[in-house]
Order: sequence, then C-alpha cells, then structure tokens
Amino acid sequence: MKTKIVWAFALSLIAGSSFAAPTLYGEIDASLDYLPENNVTKSDRDVWEVSSNSSYLGIKGEEKLSERLSAVYLAEWAFNADGDGTDWSQRNRFVGLKDNVWGTIKLGKHDTPVKQLSSVVDTFNNYVANKADITGIFTGENRVDNVLLYESPAINLANGNIKINALFATGEGSGIKASSGGVKTAGRGLGDAWSASAVYDNKTVVAGVGYDKAIPSTFLGRGFLNASEPEIAGGSLLAAANTIRGIGRLNLLDSHLALKALYQSSEVEDVAGNAAGSANIDDAQGWLIGAEYNFPNANKWTVKGQYSQNNTSFKNNQSDFEATQFIAGADYAFSKQFKSYGYAGYLTLEQASKKDKQPVAGIGLEFKF
Repeated sequence: MKTKIVWAFALSLIAGSSFAAPTLYGEIDASLDYLPENNVTKSDRDVWEVSSNSSYLGIKGEEKLSERLSAVYLAEWAFNADGDGTDWSQRNRFVGLKDNVWGTIKLGKHDTPVKQLSSVVDTFNNYVANKADITGIFTGENRVDNVLLYESPAINLANGNIKINALFATGEGSGIKASSGGVKTAGRGLGDAWSASAVYDNKTVVAGVGYDKAIPSTFLGRGFLNASEPEIAGGSLLAAANTIRGIGRLNLLDSHLALKALYQSSEVEDVAGNAAGSANIDDAQGWLIGAEYNFPNANKWTVKGQYSQNNTSFKNNQSDFEATQFIAGADYAFSKQFKSYGYAGYLTLEQASKKDKQPVAGIGLEFKF
C-alpha cells in the first residue's frame, strides 16, 4: 500500500511539473545459434548457444529552453536477454545543449562518428552476440569515455543533407584501456584522441567518410570463432588506432533494394597502454559489400547478404592475418516493433598455413519499444 502511495505521489509531481517527462525506450534481441566447436587436437562437438544481441534499456529527453535552445540528455544500459554475464554495462550517455542554428554539444560517453558510419551499411549489426557484424573482425567500432561531441545541423546540398560530427576525448591521465561497454583513451589533453565524420544523405545515396585519431580499438579480431583450442594461436589486441573509413549506400527500386559498401585502413598509434605486440602491426585493411531486398508485394519479408574481410600485415616478416565473414539471412516483420529472423554464415581465419573455420546458423526474435 505504501509503495502505491509513493508511486502515485511521484507521478503527480511529474504530471504537475513544467518539464517534459523522459522517454523510456529499448530493445530485446535474443537468438538461438548453432556454433559447432572445431578444435586442433581436442574432440570436436556440436554447440548450441542462446545469444543476447545488443539488448538494452534507455531514457532520453529534450527540454525546450528558448525558441532556439534545448537541453538534451540520454542514458543507456546493456543487459543480457539470455541471463549470462552481468547486466547494466554502460552504453551511450550524455547531457547536452542543442541550438537549432549552430548544432548540438554533448558531454559524456558516446560512439565515435567513425563507428556511427557502419550502421548505414552493416546489414548484420549485433548478430551472434555482436560478433557476426563488422565489430567481430574490424577496427573502428568504439564507444569512448570522457568525450565532448559536436553534431552539426543538417546542411541542405544538392537535394540532400550533409552532417558533420566531431568527437574529442581526454584520457584524464591514464593509458588506453577497456571500460564498461567502451574504451578510455590515453593522454590528458582534450583532443589527444579524436574522431570526425561527414555524411551526405538523400533518398537515393548515402555517402560518408570518417577518421579516428588514437582511438583504442581491437586489432586481430576473431569474429564468432568458437574453439577451445583454435589452430591460430593468440588473441585480439587493444591498441590506439588511426583509422580512415569510407561508406556508401544506394537505395534503388523505390528503396526496396539497398546496395552497401565500406572500405577502411588502420594503423597503430604509439601511446601508453597499447597491448604487447601491437607495435609489430603494420596496418589493417578492411572492406565490406552487402545487399538487402524488401519484397514489394510481400513487404514483411526482407532478404539480405554480406561479405566482409579484414587483412592485417606485420613489420617483422610475420605472415598476414586474414579474417573473412560471409552471412546471409531473412527477416519477417510482424510490426514496426517486432520481427523474427534467420541466418547462416561462415567465418575463416588464415595465417600462413594455419586456418580456422567456423560455420554459424541461427534464428532470433527482436522487439523494440
């Protein structure tokens, strides 16, 4: 009874106040994945896993301050729909000031502009516990602590809009390291590490380019490899990366067909906290092509496919490390909020004569609110 009274009192305060109430939103995404384990000397075995694919909960809001100015805020937390791990790791969170003429300034923790570019073209974003998208094998997919972010207003250009984003990070005196749901940069200055992008968007074409400077990133990604004893020894390395990324998307046939592409190149920046062995990396070259088709006469159905590859070369005559992923699937949208999906794919990791192979197949459900 007391609890009901407290809630009633809180709601009455919100209803009677002059500020806009925050919006609660989120996504629950879970899949059943088949990932057979293929080991070098140990016995192989069939493995089924239930994966939580970027499930999260968030609140956001905007409060008008004047005809031009608004206060904006957002906070997100990731949770595990499958019950594994620890819930409530950090996602984006910020407080900011939005000017309708000059753009928006945000302070907090945020995806880099380079990472945001991939959402335009990465068809299988977040699949297989976020390892079947380009995060599994590419650099540049980073969320950074302690940042100032500027987002420009949309600028009209040639029947479309162009937007410019710039992020400046401070390491606050520490070397690079992983944090809850993100990374911390090195150095004390604001802008010792930074990321920026420019994106042009109209009904038919989306094109963008971005650059990361000294943003901590994962090199030698293993994708969705499931092996307790893989053929290629070693693991991924966290190091500050200088990455240039370009993306493009064509929307054809009244936007029923989307053709997508990405190319990027990364080099290691020498900063405090880089993983041992990262100085031997020369560069990493990655690219992606993909397509989606939504059936005009059965628009609840969408079929899609994607191929991605990342090749890492070394300075010490070590053989190149090559990772390739192919995945195809179909979605059925019951509504704008709820869909089911199925997919199958194949991952290959190669270095000299050694090779790891990993098939995957799965079905999943996604609900957005």
